[in-house]
Amino acid sequence: MFVSFCFPMKTLQREREITVYLPDDYYQKSKDYPVLYIQDGQNAFFDYTSYSGVSWGFLEYVKATKMDIILVALPCNEEGFKRMDEYGPWPIHEVLSYQETQQKGMIIGGEGKEYINWLKDELKPYIDRRFRTQKDNTGIVGSSMGAVISAYAAFQYPQVFKKCAALSTAFWFYVDEFIDIIENQQYDQDNRFYLDLGEFESGDDRVINQWYIESNQEIYEHLEPKVEHLQVHYFEGAHHNESEWRQRVPLFMSFLYEEDELCIE
Repeated sequence: MFVSFCFPMKTLQREREITVYLPDDYYQKSKDYPVLYIQDGQNAFFDYTSYSGVSWGFLEYVKATKMDIILVALPCNEEGFKRMDEYGPWPIHEVLSYQETQQKGMIIGGEGKEYINWLKDELKPYIDRRFRTQKDNTGIVGSSMGAVISAYAAFQYPQVFKKCAALSTAFWFYVDEFIDIIENQQYDQDNRFYLDLGEFESGDDRVINQWYIESNQEIYEHLEPKVEHLQVHYFEGAHHNESEWRQRVPLFMSFLYEEDELCIE
């Protein structure tokens, strides 16, 4: 079942329509549930709301596996370049900003820190009050720039976001900043990180494809010595779209929650 509501983003002076999936028997039980926050949440459940017409299939997955979990879908901001702003923890270099916008002098990114502060300090406490959650069992997932902000949340606040799946991550916008976070952070056995990448993340653009590969490799090399539970995948021939990411949902969900006492057949 689904519960939807608008939630204010006071610092950013806007609001967001939130969709929460609850197990069908949620109101017949008294148990607490882990929570997974899904970026680009318009793509989470239904093909007709998805950017590409293909959803990630989270609803089919949890029903097929009978997985007891609360899923919180946060749609992206589709106004202008606001998605890049909200999912970018730091301002993006002028050259790379121009590459994305084709507008001279426009710098995108930089609202991501406020976005994650809103998520952890305002939305998560509200979700934890309103629903029966395992407050210390919170995950976050996203793809592309949604993966950038998911990785930022989990790398920077591992005590809050203990599980993270970052798919096709555009780390190349912020390699040095991410490395600095990783090197100055401590992770424990409760943290589980899933990273993946496709061969053709930028289609026929060989330069950006290589940027994806090199930046993801750098992040992995710095993260691997510090994280006990880390899974990394490279998919030959894979492109950058929801159809590809849908196929990986069983892979990262089983990894993130393999040691949890969830009802999974």
